Amino acid sequence: MPTRVEILDTLAASQTQVTAFFQGLSPEDMERPVTASGVPGAAPWRAQDHLAHLVQNERAIQHVLRRTLAGATRDVLLRLQYPAEMPLPGNLDTLTPEEVERLVLAVAQINQTYVNAHHDDSLEMLIAAFLAARQATLDLLHQVTAEQLATLVPTPIGAVSVGDLFAGRAEHAASHINSIEEGLRQDG
Repeated sequence: MPTRVEILDTLAASQTQVTAFFQGLSPEDMERPVTASGVPGAAPWRAQDHLAHLVQNERAIQHVLRRTLAGATRDVLLRLQYPAEMPLPGNLDTLTPEEVERLVLAVAQINQTYVNAHHDDSLEMLIAAFLAARQATLDLLHQVTAEQLATLVPTPIGAVSVGDLFAGRAEHAASHINSIEEGLRQDG
């Protein structure tokens, strides 16, 4: 589990990487389809859509973290992370392949709905939203004790520590940047 200082350093480096990356793309590259949507039949995602998703994800994780720190139960925490129409699993380690597939599609639909709602947002709007969301993450981190960083949080992919959820925002952003870069290379 990372320390508070490591998390702060990781998030600062990630914020610099995200803003420099997206501001460094040409308007054409921001609009060019780069990855398939996780929703069959939906329009491919543009770099701009990935940035909107990063904002959504950052805010969603903050909500989970706040509820974790307030002592929410396992089912409450999982309900925050599962689509409303999906039943909660009894044991996350025993999901069938069909249940995993349904979960992946349901999460993709939530992501697609958010991306669709922010389709016409400008780069400036999205960067401002990302910076505001990241600042809220940092503000929340400053409220967490060292002991709370070790608290385990149930997630659809298994239990992770609060500290890892904070630091994971950087990994999530980096994976999206890598996907965009790959999509631009394939299309270029």
